[in-house]
Amino acid sequence: MKKILILIAIIAAFIGCDNVNEMHEQYLQEGSPVYSGKIDSLDCFSGLYRLKASIYPSPDVNRKEFRVYWNNFADSLVYSYDEAFLNPENGRYEVIIDGFEEKMIEGFTTLTFRNYDMQGNKSRESESNVLIYGNDFKSRLFNQGISGFDGQFLHLLPRDNMVGLWVEYTKNDGTQSVVEFEGGIETLKMLGIDPDLPDFKSGTIISYKTLYHLNSTDIDSIYAGNASESLPIILPDPLIIENNTINKYGFAEMFTIPIEVYEGETFTSVSDQPWCSVVNNNDNGMVEVSITATAAPRTATITVSVVGKTGAEFTKEIEVIQNSTLKLDNTKPDWTTVSLSDEPQAYPGWGTANLWDGSLEEPGFHTNSSQTIPFFLSVNFGKPLLIDGLEIVPRQKFVKNPEVFEVWASNSETEVGVDKESPEWETKAIEAGWVKLKHVDFTGWTGTDTRTAYIGATEKYQIIRIRVLKNSHAGGNLNLLELSVIGEE
Repeated sequence: MKKILILIAIIAAFIGCDNVNEMHEQYLQEGSPVYSGKIDSLDCFSGLYRLKASIYPSPDVNRKEFRVYWNNFADSLVYSYDEAFLNPENGRYEVIIDGFEEKMIEGFTTLTFRNYDMQGNKSRESESNVLIYGNDFKSRLFNQGISGFDGQFLHLLPRDNMVGLWVEYTKNDGTQSVVEFEGGIETLKMLGIDPDLPDFKSGTIISYKTLYHLNSTDIDSIYAGNASESLPIILPDPLIIENNTINKYGFAEMFTIPIEVYEGETFTSVSDQPWCSVVNNNDNGMVEVSITATAAPRTATITVSVVGKTGAEFTKEIEVIQNSTLKLDNTKPDWTTVSLSDEPQAYPGWGTANLWDGSLEEPGFHTNSSQTIPFFLSVNFGKPLLIDGLEIVPRQKFVKNPEVFEVWASNSETEVGVDKESPEWETKAIEAGWVKLKHVDFTGWTGTDTRTAYIGATEKYQIIRIRVLKNSHAGGNLNLLELSVIGEE
């Protein structure tokens, strides 16, 4: 029995050895797995629904292509190692991988790369986790804010990584226009020479989106997903005229009318009357006008227009009203100083009488010391006059003009009874018989040009007081050369 068992074991051993040899032979015939060379270096760069892959392949001369997989290997692309993809500057193959928008893939996404050789052998996997920008990301980007409009430039607040701006706006003809700007835009020129938004319609808004380049390695710049809107932007008047009604007197004279237009614009002007002619449209923003003498009231209209522009805002009319009143210089021998308690002291030799001596040479009138606002300059005409205007000639050096003042009148030198700085002065002056004829605003009158203040009194008065409320000299000193009344006796 024992001999039989030994024999069985020997036979089984021979049979087992044959099976093992047979399996080993099969393994030797099939060979071990062969892999293509793995990608040596891999970089991926973010973009908008796309990315750029930069690959440095293995030195495998047998390489043929590489394949990219994502979405759990459900999507893939194949790229050959073609010289069209080779960047000779760095020796890397660079490709744009897109197709993510159709399937709404955005955010951090894992991509798997494999090399394949000529025999179809694949390499081991290389992976990259890359951020793909999309609409959801764009919707969380904020546009620049607007800090204000200064009349010419719209100012926008800066933001990190901004590289451009998209603007949609309304033109004067009602159509919409879109402009895209490069760079970090912090101001938009709204009017003047070469405006950023040509022909922008005043009173309308702009819609805008900021363009960002979030990382230096990104392949795309990205606009914020939602547009922002400005408040209505009201442009300054394109044609500014200081006064649309100009009162002139019966004597012939030359005068100028200040005109302001947008930067880079020019204007023309024309009169509808031969006695009131436009002599020149100066480049410095002045219309120079000449009028002839008259013995009866008359009116002319000067039409000023911005060259090349249409519309009511680009054309304005100036009415020149000339009456028959003349300078009453023949009455000056009767003029005298006023002896009211709050009259300022004059500098020696520079008294008020110099204002009606008919001379435009020094000395004129000069206060003796700094005056506290308000202060007075008064004249007694010797008889009542109808005061239509006051012509004031400033000193030609050390100019100290009355910029803002009131003209009060009476027929007697009556004291007001309160201090000139009292808040009750005006009330008390009226109670004392004084009449306020005119408030005159010559703000900015710091030059040597002669000014005529239109008064337009309807009754005759013998005494006037010029109540100075603002003086061009901060210290309150006043100096003038001559004063004339325009009106009727």
